[in-house]
Amino acid sequence: MNLKSPEPIILAVALLLLALGVGYLAYAFPTRAAIVGFSTMEANGKPTKPIKIEDLSVKLEAWNSPILWKEPATKRQLFDSDEYLFYPSAYPGGDYIKKNDPTARSPSGILLSWYRENQLNFQDSTVDRADPDGDGFSNLTEYKNEPVGARYKASDCDGTKSTNPHDPKSHPDYLARLRLQKYDSKPFRIQFKGIETINGVNMYQLYFLDSPSEKQPPLKKEGDSLPGGYVVGPYVHNVVTETNPSTHTQVQVDKSTLELDRPDIDAKVIVPYRGQKDSPESTASFVILMPGEAEKVIQVSQGKIITLHYMPDKHYMLLEANDAGAKIRDTQSKQEYQILKLDPNEWNEVPVVPSK
Repeated sequence: MNLKSPEPIILAVALLLLALGVGYLAYAFPTRAAIVGFSTMEANGKPTKPIKIEDLSVKLEAWNSPILWKEPATKRQLFDSDEYLFYPSAYPGGDYIKKNDPTARSPSGILLSWYRENQLNFQDSTVDRADPDGDGFSNLTEYKNEPVGARYKASDCDGTKSTNPHDPKSHPDYLARLRLQKYDSKPFRIQFKGIETINGVNMYQLYFLDSPSEKQPPLKKEGDSLPGGYVVGPYVHNVVTETNPSTHTQVQVDKSTLELDRPDIDAKVIVPYRGQKDSPESTASFVILMPGEAEKVIQVSQGKIITLHYMPDKHYMLLEANDAGAKIRDTQSKQEYQILKLDPNEWNEVPVVPSK
């Protein structure tokens, strides 16, 4: 007996079952009207509000017409990454990948933000010694803008007191670039050897190193003239108690002083009792940290006048010079300034004079 193929029978049965399932779902699924009137019980036992067909329509519209993402008005990126600097040539010692934030500095210590604000190319290896406005002050010097008597590191400056590297009229004080290169001292020729009171008047014994014993002057009182243009000034009595380092005992030490004045140059010398003082005729040598000035040494003796060709109307008197530097006084304003001792490395901050 020939049997028919089972495939048509299986297909017919499957279609019948599918039709029955669809019909059941159509019969069992609630209508929209039924949904509107449906209510449930919340956990707190209170009934919820009936669902409105209008609310469903709004929700369905959001799905049918999704809202596209729009760029914010601030124009910020969706993801902001940090900016880093990669300048191997500027940091030859290594560590040349640096985060570019407000605190980022060049190898010399200048804030990178200051370079950008002044349109200076940080990648240029000569940028610090460059002089865009030709006023004789390098970018590094204008960034630090050191006052007279101060020496800063660029890393200690924040640029708020910097001068404008593109304006030749905006630059540091010329006097702030003056440095004491060296000084040559010799003993002051007048020594204060003793004091004697005669008829209630102090009389002072002065000894001149360049005069023989038989030509030493007699006792002098305050107001008397001396060779060399000096006049005897006030005496200050000062006896102090000190510890003898050898015996560890207390001893009285006379540290009295006598002032000798030079009215012609408005200078004075304080001479210690039985001590030695550097001569006002000692020579100090100055240089000014400006282009082309390395070989131009300014020599002046104490009590003499210094004039800088950068400031021809200003005159300064040299009051003293020592290992720490020099003290000068403006002859007009009488203001005194401390001049620093030269650090040879400071020449590296001076702009290079272009070769002709």
